[in-house]
Amino acid sequence: MDYSKLCNELLESNEKIRYVGVYNSFSGDVYEKMQNGTVRHFDKDQTKKSMTQAIMRWKTRKQFSSEIGDPEYAMTRYQKVNRITMACGKDGLLMFSTEVDVHLCDIIDDTLKMVKRFESESEDDDGSRNIRT
Repeated sequence: MDYSKLCNELLESNEKIRYVGVYNSFSGDVYEKMQNGTVRHFDKDQTKKSMTQAIMRWKTRKQFSSEIGDPEYAMTRYQKVNRITMACGKDGLLMFSTEVDVHLCDIIDDTLKMVKRFESESEDDDGSRNIRT
C-alpha cells in the first residue's frame, strides 16, 4: 500500500485534518504528513512513541474480536486535537488528528472508505486487517 499517497489524499480531503501518519508494524517505519502551516504538538520521536503505544492498544482491542467483531476505529478527544486510529492494510495503523471544532463522523466515514479503496488497489495486500505482533 502506498502510505505516502494515502496520507496526502487524506490531508487534501479536509483542511481540518492536521496530521496523518501510518505506522508500519512490520518494518517499524512511520509515514507522515502535516497540513501546511500546522504547528506540531509532538516531535518525530514522540510521534513514533505515541504510535507504538497506539499499536499496543489496538492489539488489546482485537482481543475481543470473536465476541464483538473487529474494531473499525478508536477516537480520543484531547483539549487541543481529536485523534483517530484505525487499521490500514495488514501491517499498518493509521493515526490522524483533526482540529477540535469539526464534525468527526463524516471525516471518519470518508477516511474508512479511502483506506478500503487503497487496500483494494494494493496488489501485495491480502485485505486482512491484522496488525502483526
